[in-house]
Amino acid sequence: MAESARKLPGTLSAWWTLQRAAVRSQAQYRSNFLVAFIGGLTYQGIQVVFVALLLHSFGMIGGWGFREIGLLVGMRLTSHAIYVVPFASLLQTSEVVRSGEFDLLLLRPVNQFVQIVTRRFHIMALGDAILGFVALVGFAILAPVDWTWWRIGYLVLAVIGGGIVEVAIQVLIASIAFRATVVNSLHYLADTVVTTFGVYPLTIFGPGGLLALCFAFPLGFIAYLPAAALLGRTDGVPLPDAVIWASPAGGWLLLPLALTLFTRMAKHYQSPGA
Repeated sequence: MAESARKLPGTLSAWWTLQRAAVRSQAQYRSNFLVAFIGGLTYQGIQVVFVALLLHSFGMIGGWGFREIGLLVGMRLTSHAIYVVPFASLLQTSEVVRSGEFDLLLLRPVNQFVQIVTRRFHIMALGDAILGFVALVGFAILAPVDWTWWRIGYLVLAVIGGGIVEVAIQVLIASIAFRATVVNSLHYLADTVVTTFGVYPLTIFGPGGLLALCFAFPLGFIAYLPAAALLGRTDGVPLPDAVIWASPAGGWLLLPLALTLFTRMAKHYQSPGA
Protein backbone atom coordinates (compact mmCIF):
# COMPACT_ATOMS: atom_id res chain seq x y z
CA MET A 1 0.00 0.00 0.00
CA ALA A 2 2.81 2.40 0.92
CA GLU A 3 4.64 1.61 -2.32
CA SER A 4 1.49 2.33 -4.35
CA ALA A 5 1.08 5.66 -2.59
CA ARG A 6 4.66 6.62 -3.45
CA LYS A 7 4.08 5.76 -7.12
CA LEU A 8 0.81 7.70 -7.38
CA PRO A 9 2.25 11.21 -8.12
CA GLY A 10 4.43 9.82 -10.93
CA THR A 11 1.53 7.83 -12.34
CA LEU A 12 -0.75 10.88 -12.36
CA SER A 13 1.95 12.95 -14.02
CA ALA A 14 2.41 10.31 -16.73
CA TRP A 15 -1.34 10.12 -17.27
CA TRP A 16 -1.60 13.91 -17.66
CA THR A 17 1.31 14.06 -20.12
CA LEU A 18 -0.01 11.20 -22.26
CA GLN A 19 -3.58 12.51 -22.16
CA ARG A 20 -2.51 15.94 -23.40
CA ALA A 21 -0.58 14.30 -26.22
CA ALA A 22 -3.65 12.28 -27.20
CA VAL A 23 -5.82 15.43 -27.24
CA ARG A 24 -3.31 17.29 -29.41
CA SER A 25 -3.19 14.36 -31.80
CA GLN A 26 -6.95 14.39 -32.31
CA ALA A 27 -7.21 18.19 -32.46
CA GLN A 28 -5.04 18.26 -35.59
CA TYR A 29 -8.01 17.08 -37.65
CA ARG A 30 -10.41 19.95 -37.06
CA SER A 31 -13.27 18.77 -39.27
CA ASN A 32 -13.23 15.33 -37.66
CA PHE A 33 -13.00 17.00 -34.24
CA LEU A 34 -16.14 19.03 -34.92
CA VAL A 35 -18.13 16.15 -36.41
CA ALA A 36 -17.26 13.81 -33.53
CA PHE A 37 -18.08 16.53 -30.99
CA ILE A 38 -21.53 17.05 -32.54
CA GLY A 39 -21.97 13.28 -32.67
CA GLY A 40 -21.45 13.05 -28.92
CA LEU A 41 -24.06 15.73 -28.30
CA THR A 42 -26.51 14.02 -30.64
CA TYR A 43 -26.07 10.48 -29.32
CA GLN A 44 -26.80 11.37 -25.71
CA GLY A 45 -29.29 14.08 -26.69
CA ILE A 46 -31.50 11.49 -28.36
CA GLN A 47 -31.95 9.82 -24.97
CA VAL A 48 -33.07 13.11 -23.41
CA VAL A 49 -35.55 13.73 -26.22
CA PHE A 50 -36.92 10.18 -25.97
CA VAL A 51 -37.53 10.49 -22.23
CA ALA A 52 -39.17 13.91 -22.76
CA LEU A 53 -41.54 12.38 -25.34
CA LEU A 54 -42.48 9.58 -22.94
CA LEU A 55 -43.22 12.06 -20.18
CA HIS A 56 -45.23 14.20 -22.59
CA SER A 57 -47.35 11.14 -23.48
CA PHE A 58 -47.74 9.56 -20.05
CA GLY A 59 -47.14 12.42 -17.61
CA MET A 60 -45.16 10.34 -15.14
CA ILE A 61 -42.82 7.33 -15.15
CA GLY A 62 -42.83 5.21 -12.01
CA GLY A 63 -44.44 8.08 -10.13
CA TRP A 64 -41.68 10.49 -11.15
CA GLY A 65 -42.60 13.64 -13.08
CA PHE A 66 -40.65 15.72 -15.57
CA ARG A 67 -38.66 17.72 -13.02
CA GLU A 68 -37.65 14.61 -11.07
CA ILE A 69 -36.76 12.57 -14.14
CA GLY A 70 -34.87 15.60 -15.43
CA LEU A 71 -32.58 15.62 -12.38
CA LEU A 72 -31.97 11.88 -12.80
CA VAL A 73 -31.12 12.38 -16.48
CA GLY A 74 -28.74 15.26 -15.70
CA MET A 75 -26.94 13.22 -13.04
CA ARG A 76 -26.67 10.18 -15.31
CA LEU A 77 -25.29 12.17 -18.24
CA THR A 78 -22.74 14.01 -16.09
CA SER A 79 -21.57 10.80 -14.40
CA HIS A 80 -21.20 9.18 -17.82
CA ALA A 81 -19.05 12.12 -18.96
CA ILE A 82 -16.79 11.74 -15.91
CA TYR A 83 -16.15 8.17 -17.05
CA VAL A 84 -15.99 8.57 -20.81
CA VAL A 85 -13.78 11.68 -21.12
CA PRO A 86 -10.66 10.18 -19.50
CA PHE A 87 -11.40 6.43 -19.76
CA ALA A 88 -13.17 5.72 -23.07
CA SER A 89 -10.07 3.96 -24.43
CA LEU A 90 -10.78 1.09 -22.03
CA LEU A 91 -13.14 -0.11 -24.76
CA GLN A 92 -10.06 -0.83 -26.91
CA THR A 93 -8.38 -3.19 -24.44
CA SER A 94 -9.32 -6.22 -26.54
CA GLU A 95 -7.66 -4.66 -29.58
CA VAL A 96 -4.48 -3.96 -27.60
CA VAL A 97 -4.34 -7.56 -26.33
CA ARG A 98 -5.35 -9.28 -29.58
CA SER A 99 -2.92 -7.31 -31.77
CA GLY A 100 0.04 -7.79 -29.43
CA GLU A 101 0.36 -4.05 -28.85
CA PHE A 102 0.44 -4.84 -25.13
CA ASP A 103 4.00 -6.13 -25.71
CA LEU A 104 5.08 -2.54 -26.42
CA LEU A 105 3.26 -1.27 -23.34
CA LEU A 106 5.23 -3.71 -21.19
CA LEU A 107 8.51 -2.28 -22.48
CA ARG A 108 7.70 1.32 -21.53
CA PRO A 109 8.41 2.66 -18.01
CA VAL A 110 4.78 3.73 -17.53
CA ASN A 111 1.92 1.85 -15.90
CA GLN A 112 0.15 -0.28 -18.56
CA PHE A 113 -3.32 0.77 -17.42
CA VAL A 114 -2.36 4.44 -17.83
CA GLN A 115 -1.04 3.72 -21.31
CA ILE A 116 -4.28 2.02 -22.34
CA VAL A 117 -6.59 4.80 -21.12
CA THR A 118 -4.45 7.48 -22.80
CA ARG A 119 -4.02 5.53 -26.03
CA ARG A 120 -6.51 7.76 -27.79
CA PHE A 121 -8.70 10.71 -26.85
CA HIS A 122 -12.32 10.24 -27.90
CA ILE A 123 -13.70 13.57 -29.11
CA MET A 124 -17.33 12.45 -28.77
CA ALA A 125 -16.72 12.44 -25.03
CA LEU A 126 -16.53 16.25 -25.04
CA GLY A 127 -20.06 16.41 -26.45
CA ASP A 128 -21.19 14.05 -23.69
CA ALA A 129 -19.53 16.25 -21.07
CA ILE A 130 -21.04 19.54 -22.24
CA LEU A 131 -24.53 18.08 -22.63
CA GLY A 132 -24.27 16.44 -19.21
CA PHE A 133 -23.16 19.62 -17.45
CA VAL A 134 -25.85 21.77 -19.10
CA ALA A 135 -28.54 19.17 -18.35
CA LEU A 136 -27.41 18.81 -14.72
CA VAL A 137 -27.44 22.53 -14.00
CA GLY A 138 -30.70 23.16 -15.88
CA PHE A 139 -32.63 20.27 -14.37
CA ALA A 140 -31.20 20.85 -10.88
CA ILE A 141 -32.67 24.37 -10.97
CA LEU A 142 -36.06 22.94 -11.95
CA ALA A 143 -35.97 19.96 -9.57
CA PRO A 144 -38.23 19.98 -6.49
CA VAL A 145 -35.25 20.07 -4.12
CA ASP A 146 -34.53 22.64 -1.44
CA TRP A 147 -30.93 23.27 -2.47
CA THR A 148 -28.69 23.97 0.49
CA TRP A 149 -24.89 23.97 0.43
CA TRP A 150 -24.70 20.44 1.76
CA ARG A 151 -27.19 19.16 -0.84
CA ILE A 152 -25.18 20.82 -3.61
CA GLY A 153 -22.06 19.17 -2.20
CA TYR A 154 -23.87 15.85 -2.08
CA LEU A 155 -24.93 16.28 -5.72
CA VAL A 156 -21.32 16.88 -6.77
CA LEU A 157 -20.13 13.83 -4.83
CA ALA A 158 -22.97 11.78 -6.33
CA VAL A 159 -22.15 12.54 -9.97
CA ILE A 160 -18.43 11.92 -9.36
CA GLY A 161 -19.24 8.68 -7.56
CA GLY A 162 -21.55 7.62 -10.38
CA GLY A 163 -18.78 8.21 -12.91
CA ILE A 164 -16.39 6.12 -10.80
CA VAL A 165 -18.94 3.27 -10.77
CA GLU A 166 -19.04 3.28 -14.56
CA VAL A 167 -15.24 3.34 -14.71
CA ALA A 168 -15.10 0.35 -12.36
CA ILE A 169 -17.57 -1.61 -14.50
CA GLN A 170 -15.51 -1.05 -17.65
CA VAL A 171 -12.21 -1.82 -15.88
CA LEU A 172 -13.65 -5.12 -14.65
CA ILE A 173 -14.68 -6.03 -18.19
CA ALA A 174 -11.34 -4.89 -19.64
CA SER A 175 -9.48 -7.14 -17.22
CA ILE A 176 -11.25 -10.18 -18.68
CA ALA A 177 -9.59 -9.45 -22.05
CA PHE A 178 -6.30 -10.88 -20.75
CA ARG A 179 -8.00 -14.26 -20.53
CA ALA A 180 -10.81 -14.12 -23.10
CA THR A 181 -8.94 -11.82 -25.57
CA VAL A 182 -12.12 -10.27 -27.04
CA VAL A 183 -14.65 -8.64 -24.70
CA ASN A 184 -16.01 -5.87 -26.94
CA SER A 185 -19.56 -7.23 -26.72
CA LEU A 186 -19.44 -7.02 -22.90
CA HIS A 187 -18.17 -3.44 -23.02
CA TYR A 188 -20.97 -2.34 -25.31
CA LEU A 189 -23.59 -4.36 -23.42
CA ALA A 190 -22.66 -2.56 -20.20
CA ASP A 191 -22.71 0.81 -21.98
CA THR A 192 -26.11 0.02 -23.51
CA VAL A 193 -27.60 -0.98 -20.14
CA VAL A 194 -26.38 2.26 -18.55
CA THR A 195 -27.52 4.44 -21.45
CA THR A 196 -30.91 2.76 -21.91
CA PHE A 197 -32.05 2.18 -18.33
CA GLY A 198 -30.06 4.76 -16.37
CA VAL A 199 -32.56 7.53 -17.08
CA TYR A 200 -35.54 5.79 -15.43
CA PRO A 201 -36.52 5.34 -11.77
CA LEU A 202 -35.56 1.72 -11.18
CA THR A 203 -38.68 1.01 -9.12
CA ILE A 204 -40.44 0.39 -12.47
CA PHE A 205 -38.61 -2.97 -12.58
CA GLY A 206 -40.06 -4.12 -9.25
CA PRO A 207 -38.14 -4.83 -6.01
CA GLY A 208 -36.26 -7.80 -7.50
CA GLY A 209 -35.26 -5.94 -10.63
CA LEU A 210 -34.20 -2.88 -8.65
CA LEU A 211 -31.95 -4.94 -6.35
CA ALA A 212 -30.46 -6.74 -9.36
CA LEU A 213 -29.70 -3.39 -10.99
CA CYS A 214 -27.99 -2.25 -7.79
CA PHE A 215 -25.93 -5.29 -6.80
CA ALA A 216 -25.71 -7.73 -9.74
CA PHE A 217 -25.04 -4.76 -12.03
CA PRO A 218 -24.50 -1.53 -10.05
CA LEU A 219 -26.58 0.75 -12.29
CA GLY A 220 -28.55 2.15 -9.36
CA PHE A 221 -25.38 3.60 -7.82
CA ILE A 222 -24.64 5.68 -10.93
CA ALA A 223 -27.54 8.09 -10.53
CA TYR A 224 -30.81 6.58 -9.32
CA LEU A 225 -30.10 6.01 -5.61
CA PRO A 226 -28.54 9.45 -4.93
CA ALA A 227 -31.29 11.12 -7.01
CA ALA A 228 -33.93 9.29 -4.95
CA ALA A 229 -32.23 10.53 -1.77
CA LEU A 230 -32.15 14.15 -2.92
CA LEU A 231 -35.75 14.05 -4.13
CA GLY A 232 -37.08 12.32 -1.01
CA ARG A 233 -38.28 9.35 -3.09
CA THR A 234 -36.76 6.57 -0.99
CA ASP A 235 -40.03 5.05 0.25
CA GLY A 236 -40.30 2.60 -2.64
CA VAL A 237 -36.66 1.51 -2.48
CA PRO A 238 -36.15 -1.81 -0.59
CA LEU A 239 -32.91 -0.61 1.00
CA PRO A 240 -32.12 1.19 4.27
CA ASP A 241 -32.00 4.97 3.97
CA ALA A 242 -28.40 4.91 5.18
CA VAL A 243 -27.38 2.75 2.20
CA ILE A 244 -29.26 4.99 -0.23
CA TRP A 245 -27.64 8.18 1.10
CA ALA A 246 -24.21 6.50 1.13
CA SER A 247 -24.55 5.36 -2.51
CA PRO A 248 -22.03 7.94 -3.88
CA ALA A 249 -19.33 5.96 -2.05
CA GLY A 250 -20.13 2.82 -4.06
CA GLY A 251 -17.74 3.64 -6.89
CA TRP A 252 -14.84 4.26 -4.51
CA LEU A 253 -15.35 0.76 -3.11
CA LEU A 254 -15.63 -0.88 -6.53
CA LEU A 255 -12.77 0.86 -8.36
CA PRO A 256 -9.88 -0.42 -6.18
CA LEU A 257 -11.24 -3.95 -6.59
CA ALA A 258 -11.49 -3.49 -10.36
CA LEU A 259 -7.96 -2.09 -10.63
CA THR A 260 -6.57 -4.92 -8.50
CA LEU A 261 -8.25 -7.47 -10.77
CA PHE A 262 -6.92 -5.66 -13.87
CA THR A 263 -3.35 -5.79 -12.53
CA ARG A 264 -3.61 -9.47 -11.65
CA MET A 265 -5.23 -10.47 -14.91
CA ALA A 266 -2.59 -8.53 -16.88
CA LYS A 267 0.00 -10.96 -15.52
CA HIS A 268 -1.74 -13.71 -17.53
CA TYR A 269 -1.21 -11.88 -20.82
CA GLN A 270 0.23 -14.05 -23.56
CA SER A 271 1.70 -12.38 -26.60
CA PRO A 272 0.08 -13.54 -29.88
CA GLY A 273 3.61 -13.94 -31.23
CA ALA A 274 4.64 -16.31 -28.45
